[in-house]
Amino acid sequence: MRDQHDTHETHNHQQDRPDLGRRAFTGLAATGAALTLIPMRTWAAANITALCVMCIDYRLVDRAIQFFDTKVGVKEYDLVALAGASLAAVGPAFPGSNAAFWDHIGIAKSLHNIKKVVILDHRECGAYGVQYGTLYAGAGQPEFDQHQQIMKLVKGEAERRKVGLPFEFYLMPADGGPMVSVPV
Repeated sequence: MRDQHDTHETHNHQQDRPDLGRRAFTGLAATGAALTLIPMRTWAAANITALCVMCIDYRLVDRAIQFFDTKVGVKEYDLVALAGASLAAVGPAFPGSNAAFWDHIGIAKSLHNIKKVVILDHRECGAYGVQYGTLYAGAGQPEFDQHQQIMKLVKGEAERRKVGLPFEFYLMPADGGPMVSVPV
């Protein structure tokens, strides 16, 4: 028969630990070992069609998502929202966004084996206003030209970084019209 001291000692040592029997421990160990055999890539949904990049402007989220759903198809894409969309990749006014843009491409390539990058800028973008200040065109062909110039810089930077993916660029009109493909 145990005395009170022995019972008290046993209780103190085990009160905060769950009681794992040999079978439960063996099962957990086997599960852990099996999971280490699965490549990390298969844990995430591999082979996603694209990484889609849009601006953070709350007014445009629904239209941007509808565009990506239609353009990319079957909703198999990763989505990133950064101020200015393509501007986030190369704009000197946003160095933190520059790093985030390229980091997200690398992550999406690694985890989801993306096949392309689809970037959707929009007209009357406040981030472009911040970047260009008084030189921001704001409308018409000069605004289109500023977006196209930035998109060309993004394409050049992707080539310099050896991203190895095709890039598609689009511009969303402010008036609700159709998206415009931007040649770069």
